[in-house]
Amino acid sequence: MNYPNPEIPIEGSGALRNDMFVAEKNGKLTPGQLQIIYDSRWFHLFVPNKYGGLNLSLPEAIRLEENISYVDGSVGWVVTLCAGAAMFAGYFKEDLARRVFTDQSVCLAGSGKPNGIAKAIEGGFEINGTWPYASGAAHATHFTANCIIENSGEIHSFIFSKEEVTLSPDWNYLGLNATSGYSFSVKDLKVPADRTFLIDPLHVYLPDPVYRYPFLQFAEATIAVTMSGMCNYFFDLAGNIIANKQTIRPGSDVKKAFALELLNTGKSKIRLLRNKFYTEIDRSWSTHISCAALTTSELNSVNVTSLELAHQARMLVNELYPYCGMEAAQTNTVINQVWRNINTASQHTLLS
Repeated sequence: MNYPNPEIPIEGSGALRNDMFVAEKNGKLTPGQLQIIYDSRWFHLFVPNKYGGLNLSLPEAIRLEENISYVDGSVGWVVTLCAGAAMFAGYFKEDLARRVFTDQSVCLAGSGKPNGIAKAIEGGFEINGTWPYASGAAHATHFTANCIIENSGEIHSFIFSKEEVTLSPDWNYLGLNATSGYSFSVKDLKVPADRTFLIDPLHVYLPDPVYRYPFLQFAEATIAVTMSGMCNYFFDLAGNIIANKQTIRPGSDVKKAFALELLNTGKSKIRLLRNKFYTEIDRSWSTHISCAALTTSELNSVNVTSLELAHQARMLVNELYPYCGMEAAQTNTVINQVWRNINTASQHTLLS
């Protein structure tokens, strides 16, 4: 495989791709795909070793996430979003973290929207709310959600077990149909005070630097590489289709040559954008682990290169799409699934 980061091959890549259409039909990742994720501990990229995680740095994790997304965009999307939710382990008190991360199949899904109301009661909170787009909900063991604290107006994050939430299998979109991005809700749910946390460097309980890296830039970078990984796979598929096109009609050889030029230009552009992106990520991480505060300029550079990579990935794919023929328009082809996944992922609020 032409991995974007060839130094990080993906174990089980063939099995992940073989299940792409079964997962899409079922609306959730297959047991085989999940087992590869569990065995590889991909849901726990940022979880510390003492809780069974991989404890990766941000630069290490995003390169891995990009490769997973290249293999299968839906798997990459679920891993990226669920590993991002599990990163909140750094903001959990130790007793909570030990209760949550009990085995390798633990998976956190969630939503960043402050769609809940938490009322303070003796010993904890009573919560009501509904949250959309919890990628990985079908196999999540826990859910994280933001709530507005009644009376104070502050926003706090909470964690619920799967038994405490009601799932609504309402994902009905163009693509990412294997990600089970369901809505979830709670009604009059009473939780103890130790089930709330604040995603803030001032409220970190673990020393690892990833938990103190600015969360907005963390989230934008991880989403951007899923787009880049899927874009690279689309280029591979499009290249095969265009190269095998027959040139028997008048002018078809000119159209084919133009399409190949467009493909090569797209590959060059995405390569340059990736280089810029990783340069800024690596630079900001080096500054961060040196314990120096990231400047506004450095944060803006991560923000700009992340969004530019994601936006251009979609634009370059859509520019090439009309030259891929009817195969690209058939909903039961790999290239069509990849195209639909890219255009659906591009609607994420962080990329708008």
